[in-house]
Amino acid sequence: MKTLLFVDDEERLLHGLQRQLRPLHEEWDMHFVTNGPAALDFMAGRRVEVIVTDMMMPGMDGAQLLTEVARRHPHAVRMVLSGHAEREAILRLVGLAHQYLSKPCPMEELRLAIVRAFALRDLLGNDPLKRLTARIKALPTLPATRSQLLKELDQNIPSLPRVGELISRDIGMTAKIMQMVNSAFFGLPRQLTNPTEAVAYLGISTVRALVLSVEIFAQFDPQLCRWFSLEVLEWHSWLTGLLARRVAHLEHQSQQMLDQCFLAGLMHDVGQLVLASSLPQEYSLIIAQAREQNRPIREVEQTVLGASHAEVGAYLLGLWGLPNPIIEAVALHHEPARSAALQFSPVLAAHVADALIHERQRAATEDPPVLDLAYLEKIGLAGRIESWRAECLKEDTV
Repeated sequence: MKTLLFVDDEERLLHGLQRQLRPLHEEWDMHFVTNGPAALDFMAGRRVEVIVTDMMMPGMDGAQLLTEVARRHPHAVRMVLSGHAEREAILRLVGLAHQYLSKPCPMEELRLAIVRAFALRDLLGNDPLKRLTARIKALPTLPATRSQLLKELDQNIPSLPRVGELISRDIGMTAKIMQMVNSAFFGLPRQLTNPTEAVAYLGISTVRALVLSVEIFAQFDPQLCRWFSLEVLEWHSWLTGLLARRVAHLEHQSQQMLDQCFLAGLMHDVGQLVLASSLPQEYSLIIAQAREQNRPIREVEQTVLGASHAEVGAYLLGLWGLPNPIIEAVALHHEPARSAALQFSPVLAAHVADALIHERQRAATEDPPVLDLAYLEKIGLAGRIESWRAECLKEDTV
């Protein structure tokens, strides 16, 4: 049985949660405490899968509690349920909380967030990788991109489209911005997948504060992971996002689908960034082995680590609360036939774009992924391959 811990100094609120969640007591082992020290004492004696805490509490507040939870119990999914949405409070939580829920929170929304957190734990079967991924506060960014972004943000009137474009060229920045803007603190009627739209909702001052935070945007030391190039990964991911969006446009998809396809393409290899930055020596050996044996890197990852970069990346984005279509696309971009979708989807767009970009670039790091022709036949889109390939061959794409 999965164990949850709720922390809030308002006893009346805790009693209300107990009452409303009582129908789920046969599925979940739920516990309720009124302060941070009591929560840490409880967690010291047992495994807690999900902790849900208030932000503003006397003594140890929510940010201080989650700092300790991240250090002592990195496997736990960390959620905030709070009515305080000041910018400073939110910025303190970025990197500490995986997801943010706003009071008053409809019980169904809270239940779904917890159900989703538990479902994610089955996505990645490797416990050490779960702990490693849950510990991640930020992903590495390219110094040059960050520098360009800061330069634009320092303008008297920064250009929102330019800020959005620069962020969308960087996997780490985009993931963190999307985590923030899709949190319940902002109360948006729908989840966003367009970086420029996200910047508009967050505001230039919040984006500037995020970019200046050393806690949020980490640096990557290329000396630690030989054979891995952050620049190459970022460039490939950007091109994959562009082509995924163009493929969606060719198929006359909605603007929302175009945005989802771009984000899915940009994020499809985020798991490689997680592994290269968190396990640099091990991942360097994996890349070398894939090259020497001429095997797909995902196969070597599976053999050595027990999971591929697709699963690791999807797990992280799921923890961070990104939209489900993006998580599914990241998880299945090598295996679109595992998707339940029998029509055009971000999974398909990311798969097609990744394969065609690799085909065009003749990537040398692994056997390039190939199109799943059987799946394309099954959903009636095999006849569109040459049109997509022609789009990939355009000079402004590659």
